[in-house]
Amino acid sequence: MDVVFEEDIDINEAKKIMEERKKERELVYDQKICLDYLEKIVTLTPTQLNNIVEDLKKISILKARYISLILNVMPDTEQELEALFSKERTNLKKEEIKQIVDIVAKYKK
Repeated sequence: MDVVFEEDIDINEAKKIMEERKKERELVYDQKICLDYLEKIVTLTPTQLNNIVEDLKKISILKARYISLILNVMPDTEQELEALFSKERTNLKKEEIKQIVDIVAKYKK
């Protein structure tokens, strides 16, 4: 099998894809485990997800890949966010880090 297309997605999108596949056909064992896990950890509603993505897109340095990374971890502190981006090729300023943490905290309630 050849990889035709590759894209970074967040856990919310992964859950949506798995639910669509479940409607199309019976899931294999690994897919069932994956869907079960995603159902347990996904906490945002579709509306909340759209809102947080729009808020994060307002920070110009954040690419779609970085937004997916943030949504997958939902960091609570600036230190967690800095650790998350420690291996990435981006330089977030202190005010951008604080802004991201504040946005995440708003939707994590």
